Amino acid sequence: MALLGTILLPFLGFALLGLFGKRMQEPLPGVLASGLVLASFLLGAGLLLSGGARFEAEWLPGIPFSLLLDNLSGFMLLIVTGVGFLIHVYAIGYMGGDPGYSRFFAYFNLFIAMMLTLVLADSYPVMFIGWEGVGLASFLLIGFWYKNAQYADSARKAFIVNRIGDLGFMLGMAILWALFGTLSISELKEAMEGPLKNPGLLALAGLLLFLGAVGKSAQIPLMVWLPDAMAGPTPVSALIHAATMVTAGVYLIARSSFLYSVLPDVSYTIAVVGLLTAAYGALAAFGQTDIKKIVAYSTISQLGYMFLAAGVGAYWVALFHVFTHAFFKALLFLASGSVIHALGGEQDVRKMGGLWKHLPKTRWHALIGALALGGLPLLSGFWSKDAILAATLTYPFGGVGFYVGALLVAVLTAMYAMRWFVLVFLGEERGHHHPHEAPPVMLWPNHLLALGSVLAGYLALPHPLPNVLEPFLKPALAEVEAHHLSLGAEWGLIALSGAVALLGLWAGFVFFQRKAFPAWYLAFEAASREAFYVDRAYNALIVNPLKALAEALFYGDRGLLSGYFGLGGAARNLGQGLARLQTGYLRVYALLFVLGALLLLGVMRW
Repeated sequence: MALLGTILLPFLGFALLGLFGKRMQEPLPGVLASGLVLASFLLGAGLLLSGGARFEAEWLPGIPFSLLLDNLSGFMLLIVTGVGFLIHVYAIGYMGGDPGYSRFFAYFNLFIAMMLTLVLADSYPVMFIGWEGVGLASFLLIGFWYKNAQYADSARKAFIVNRIGDLGFMLGMAILWALFGTLSISELKEAMEGPLKNPGLLALAGLLLFLGAVGKSAQIPLMVWLPDAMAGPTPVSALIHAATMVTAGVYLIARSSFLYSVLPDVSYTIAVVGLLTAAYGALAAFGQTDIKKIVAYSTISQLGYMFLAAGVGAYWVALFHVFTHAFFKALLFLASGSVIHALGGEQDVRKMGGLWKHLPKTRWHALIGALALGGLPLLSGFWSKDAILAATLTYPFGGVGFYVGALLVAVLTAMYAMRWFVLVFLGEERGHHHPHEAPPVMLWPNHLLALGSVLAGYLALPHPLPNVLEPFLKPALAEVEAHHLSLGAEWGLIALSGAVALLGLWAGFVFFQRKAFPAWYLAFEAASREAFYVDRAYNALIVNPLKALAEALFYGDRGLLSGYFGLGGAARNLGQGLARLQTGYLRVYALLFVLGALLLLGVMRW
């Protein structure tokens, strides 16, 4: 029951705030919601230190409601509740004075409860409950300011696009049930240890589950929802991007590593999609002018890196990047939120600049986050990104092409990270604002996230330095044999990775301080600002034709209903006319009888 309690604690917050939150004075709803997430973190950490836990109850026939806290799910639980707690605390200050203050924290707690259901699930149907739960919570949070039509549309877009992936998840589950008669993850893992049943059908199941991951983690071609998800309050962006919803797809692949490790073709597909998404996200980030959208496209790119690692078979490396990314991405979003707060809601980076002297604490948060994202040597992002680059050469489903592509994306990442920082904090002031630093309740979570952005990578240093994360996660992941590079080759690649990051950071720092840009860059930036017209293409090829079809069916349906109404009206009028003949007078009936008889005789004679 203690394990179930980790989910029930934030769910209790959702229930209490949903029912009684309006009666509470600020900041009590935020304090209550944050405290329950912290309690869940402490309870989960205690269970993990005691050796893990399991909960099982009768549910559907043949499918128990089963939860499992092992090293993998425990690792994710600590990320979700730990980083989630810091974002909750930040939101106490950020959302102050909002009319929907208690409702916001109710949704926040619901999000955490559903994400914990997802990561602790020991069966795919239970995982799907959490999967759909975070989809619902994200819909509510992205559209939190629902009176703004654009925000409401963004919430619907996120919800609808994710349903495409969810269909793949359900079909994948159906195939696994048909093949093995169970959807328990532990039982499927045992069943996969023997000879494979119908490898072709099993590969299809793996691809369909991956389609679910593609939707939830915004990979090509279902990546279009995530940039628009910036419509919600900034803490929502941080929670979705850093530690919860968008990493759920990576977690699904890692939890299902027993399946993907025996499906090399599917794993190769995952790696290719990951690399393409990493490149697309990086290129699209250059043209964005919304301070949060730049960071949003970087999330798409970094998720691509995670899928690249998982695709080549380096599941622990993918989770390592999930861990470091949670810190520096939450930091980047919350630093962006502090800037927006300082400028009275301004989000356009073209109207910023020169904030270095006005925001003495937020500037360091932003710089650390940008440098960690860009892969500055010795910061957390450097170690996890370098591990991904090395994995493309050492794990069985990798190759030199993946390494070269990922290295080029690393250069782009460093450059757009510097673009974000330069446009916001350096140069001349381009707006007419009176910026002010954020309050302590918003600064302290960022202090801790900045510390994590510096130190998180030291859990898994390259050989011969200590690596505690790989052996910790190894028991919960499929064994994939990787060949080890020589010490000289490994550190040579590390040096190359560091040099590439420094080159990209320097190039971005210098280039984006220019007063004027060359024509080729302006043309590229214009295409990048439109995310290379993918949304327009989807609207032209899919959305608008479906709308036209829906309208045609609607008008056809309305015409058919009008016909039924017309027929019904005619029958009604006929009935009303016949009813008038029923007068109740015997002489009238006798007259009608005689007239009818004469008419009948006339017809018969004719």
